[in-house]
Amino acid sequence: MRLLPRHAALLLALPLLAAAAPSNTPVREAEGVAEYRLANGLQVLLIPDATKPTVTVNVTYRVGSRHEGNGETGMAHLLEHLVFKTTRKYANVGAELSKRGMQFNGSTNADRTNYFETFPADPAHLSWALGMEADRMTGAKVLRSDLDTEMTVVRNEMEAGENDAVQILMQRTQAAAYQWHAYGRSTIGARSDVEHVDIPRLQAFYQRHYQPDNATLVVAGAFDPARTLTEITRVFGAIPKPKRVLPPTYTVEPVQEGERQVALRRVSAMQAVFASYHIPAMASPDYAAFEVAVTALADTPSGRLHKRLVEPGLAAQTFGWANRSAEPGLLNLGLILKSDNDVDRARQLLADTADNLVKEPITAEELQRAQAQWAKSFDELMANPQNLCVALSEAIAAGDWRLLFQLRNRVEAATVDSVNATLRQWLLPSNRTVGSLYGTAAPERTPLALPIAAAEALKDYVPKAAVAAGEVFDTSPANIDRRTQRFQLANGLKVAVLPKRSRGETVELALNLHYGTVDSLRGRRAEAALIGDALGLGTKQHSRAQLADAFDKLKTSVRAQSGPVSGTRIVLSSRRPQLPEALALLAEMLREPTFPAAEVEQLTRQQIAGLEEAAQQPQAVASHGLQRAIAAQYPADDPRHVASFAESAAALKAMTADKLQAFHRDFLGASHGELVLVGDFDATEIKPLLERLFGSWTAPQAYTRIPMPLPPVQGLKLEAKLKDKVNAMVISGLLLPMRDDDVDHAALRIAAHVLGASGFDSRLMTRLRQKEGASYGAGAWMSVSSREPSATLGTYAIFAPEARGRVEAALNDELTRFVRDGITQAELDTAKRAMKAQSDTWRSEDAAVAGAIAGHLERGRQFKWDAELDARGEALTLAQVNAAIKRWIDPTKANWSWAGDFDKAPAKPQ
Repeated sequence: MRLLPRHAALLLALPLLAAAAPSNTPVREAEGVAEYRLANGLQVLLIPDATKPTVTVNVTYRVGSRHEGNGETGMAHLLEHLVFKTTRKYANVGAELSKRGMQFNGSTNADRTNYFETFPADPAHLSWALGMEADRMTGAKVLRSDLDTEMTVVRNEMEAGENDAVQILMQRTQAAAYQWHAYGRSTIGARSDVEHVDIPRLQAFYQRHYQPDNATLVVAGAFDPARTLTEITRVFGAIPKPKRVLPPTYTVEPVQEGERQVALRRVSAMQAVFASYHIPAMASPDYAAFEVAVTALADTPSGRLHKRLVEPGLAAQTFGWANRSAEPGLLNLGLILKSDNDVDRARQLLADTADNLVKEPITAEELQRAQAQWAKSFDELMANPQNLCVALSEAIAAGDWRLLFQLRNRVEAATVDSVNATLRQWLLPSNRTVGSLYGTAAPERTPLALPIAAAEALKDYVPKAAVAAGEVFDTSPANIDRRTQRFQLANGLKVAVLPKRSRGETVELALNLHYGTVDSLRGRRAEAALIGDALGLGTKQHSRAQLADAFDKLKTSVRAQSGPVSGTRIVLSSRRPQLPEALALLAEMLREPTFPAAEVEQLTRQQIAGLEEAAQQPQAVASHGLQRAIAAQYPADDPRHVASFAESAAALKAMTADKLQAFHRDFLGASHGELVLVGDFDATEIKPLLERLFGSWTAPQAYTRIPMPLPPVQGLKLEAKLKDKVNAMVISGLLLPMRDDDVDHAALRIAAHVLGASGFDSRLMTRLRQKEGASYGAGAWMSVSSREPSATLGTYAIFAPEARGRVEAALNDELTRFVRDGITQAELDTAKRAMKAQSDTWRSEDAAVAGAIAGHLERGRQFKWDAELDARGEALTLAQVNAAIKRWIDPTKANWSWAGDFDKAPAKPQ
């Protein structure tokens, strides 16, 4: 369930009842996590981290699709939707979260359901969040009226999944892999069960599982642990411990005795092969071997499947993962294929690659690569309280939160012999679901997988030291400007550095490279679009695989993107000890790429496969169609031209390594650009290093920013008819002659927020989802240029094709009323609070700050400019905002793009 983020309200803490207070001594502590227990059974995990001015509250319930009985499939997921509705204290929890500007979400899987919200650190915000979670723990009303309005939304979610043929293939394979265990059922449930759900039965399911003794509350971020524990005891301690006893699940899936095959035939440009093997649960000592196996088999670009199928062009992409489940789960391996790839041959090669592990066991190099990737990912997780909360939810559901740390230890301690011994037992043809069943004289069988008690699994677990904390950093615009150091390299590259002690010694880099002119880039749009992805294909010193391994060993992630107009943008995440080497490796990647022909061919095949799939997805088709229509004035050789899917695919097929090498030679350099570092580093050491690595890298040609004037386009009505798609999309764009320094910019930001950018309480979500039940997601946004008077106010909605008439009528009605009546004082006040919370929250993310500073450097601005824009918005009156809405917004001039299977839909109203 996707929920949109917004700001939190304030509640004053009430006096604590002394009798309810637990011991201040944790039940256990490990690696910065302290566990407590309330008398009613609630497990509490506190993870204080003063380095970021935000707090995440996460509640994990140990209930998922595994706990549903016959006729109850989808109940856990339905409750995920309904607890955002009516409770004892709130008429609409989702709207209340949106009004307060909180980032929030909920998710359901086979073993658990979890909910979290992230917000600026403040005791009153935290008090409200704790009170809300306590209220919906046992106070959700689970009303028929709420279910009726939400049912279309749930259907939309089902239908969105049905549009994804690869996702359906995975679901069908999982179902075939299990005969009896509930893991074989999709979490979203059977459509008939969901549509005919019995409300008393659903209420009973909620009352049985949403109880304190079946839940874990996690609080992470900048908070006072003692005060928070007191608050938790008061708020949650008042919930009585239930008298019922939850029965354990006991179904054990029998040993599979032969291969099983699933065939799915659908209209889809993308083909796929997917294989699943039964494996032990996350708590098993053997489980770590399968984390290693995923990397050895499915990693890009070093995995065996990549080398044996992707490199020769027999597949476009490979992927895989192992289920970290409470009970024996699955190891999953997959291949994405182009429409002209041979599915049967790819399936056989996948099977052969896995079977050959007996003759070609995992090597020391493959094990070390997996361990390096795991270590990097774990460090990134520990540095992010919100992601850590979600990851802990999986371990909690698997039996104990410490299993996450135990798994890390087991991956670190894995040996080639231990990994191969485990894989030889489990990765057998008879244990695979992908092919047909063949009778044999002596069938191979895997060991019987049994549940493992977390206490037994953890008997040898030894906690490691907690992640080093950073400084308490003031994220106000004034302080960011004050702490930022700005200078210029010898070649003209603009640089800004913001050194600060961060959790886990993390450092974020943003690098923007600008090059070329309208004329010099003519006819080279395809190279300009691909060059960013191609930079990581290899250098003079490292092959693609070696380059990826080198970054992994440095615990560094790097991503490059490029466009004909935007230039090349690079983001890098590293750690203080590894930063100098990481920067040197980045410079090598940027300055000395070799574009190996075989790697370029693989990259273009992947992108062509993606284009073929996008050309059949309503969201991509509607958005792309609108972009093309708006940019229709530009000829095909102009860098501003928006190519069709077919044009882009043709350009990729014609792409060569020589073309990319020539483009790099002709354009790439750091004379015109911005480089920003934010995080844990010594500025005095970094400055000369940046000069040495990038100061002599000059651009071969002149650079002049490509102008993007407002196109003379209005009132377009576009429609793309797609076949066999149960979801549809509409997107609109109203083009406005406005620059971001316009006096009305702040007013229209607020207008867009109220119209559709504020989540559950926005006008469009309230009408289309809450009232009509016609759309899974609807909203609005606004983009404004800082160069030309060119802005776009856009709206969108996702819906079932048969609901098009209702959606179109509702959109037209809401936009007409929005302009005619304006917004209310309550909406203005809420928008101001929520937008301030959003600004306060995103400035706590170093990567976001680095990107923003890079944009400021290009435009000659600082965060002071943002603060002044926010202040102008805060000072606006209701009359001023409504006057701006009437002055600028004319729904009749909006451009609309629809995409979906509308042939069988009811005729739209006249």
